[in-house]
Amino acid sequence: MPHDLPAETSSQRETCAVVLAHLSDPHLPPPPVRWWEALNKRALSLISWKKHRQHVHLAATCAAIVQDIAKADVDAVLVSGDLTNFGTPAEFTLAAEWLEKLPAPALVIPGNHDCMIRQSPEKGILQWEKWSAATYPYARIHNGVAVVGVNSGIPTPPFMAYGRVGHRQLTRLEALLNQLGDAGLCRVVMIHHPPRRGLVPWRKSLLDHPALAKLLQRTGAEIVLHGHSHDATLTHIAGTDIPLLGVASASLTDKRAHRQACWNHLSIRPRKSGWTIDLARHRPDGSITEQASWFRPQGNAT
Repeated sequence: MPHDLPAETSSQRETCAVVLAHLSDPHLPPPPVRWWEALNKRALSLISWKKHRQHVHLAATCAAIVQDIAKADVDAVLVSGDLTNFGTPAEFTLAAEWLEKLPAPALVIPGNHDCMIRQSPEKGILQWEKWSAATYPYARIHNGVAVVGVNSGIPTPPFMAYGRVGHRQLTRLEALLNQLGDAGLCRVVMIHHPPRRGLVPWRKSLLDHPALAKLLQRTGAEIVLHGHSHDATLTHIAGTDIPLLGVASASLTDKRAHRQACWNHLSIRPRKSGWTIDLARHRPDGSITEQASWFRPQGNAT
């Protein structure tokens, strides 16, 4: 997917579908954490990983997801955060190598695990600039579809995993979505924390989700993708008909069907006055567990 600037939106839409793969929270196997890197909140996460999470977040499961995506001939792979477990510089480097090897060009945003503690961007999220941007929000455009990446990851106190978009980013996001809407593009917004009450406990919530929902009421968007919850869900942005699509962790083994590893296959096809968006939710073995379809009219508000 070309890294076009948002201003470059004047070309006519092509008639072919744009196909996107959406996955999240792969929690890639971490390299050893050096002792001085764990003299902070990472220590609690490291204990959780060793006691429980390493036994259910399996590299083989994530690899099967990627192999299934490779069969689908997608235009881009959207990864909505939590590639790492502790957000160490070495994890960011390994995650960059993983992004480079995905079967289609990747677009990524950070999650709460990726932003676990404060550190210089050069050691952290700037290692992923090739697949995102130096600042957020960003937009990447392909054949009339604009993927808009929003960063909700912030360092939090122990036992907390909430997120925040923040006033500065919200201001930029409103201008960007209006610009993309005026240009007649299909806007696919990607954020880690679900921008809706009730999908995760408060301690894991997006603190400014009401402000983001009101912004989307004003600007419109065609669909919003999120991770973080480790649940495969399909709801709406409050006060709108904008589909809000969650996905289970790409590496998680769980007996509950809605938490079993999966990825979202999204086919976006232009119509005379909007777009048709088709969803097929895939398990690692390629089986489809859920399907949905929407017609999203072109316009700047829902």
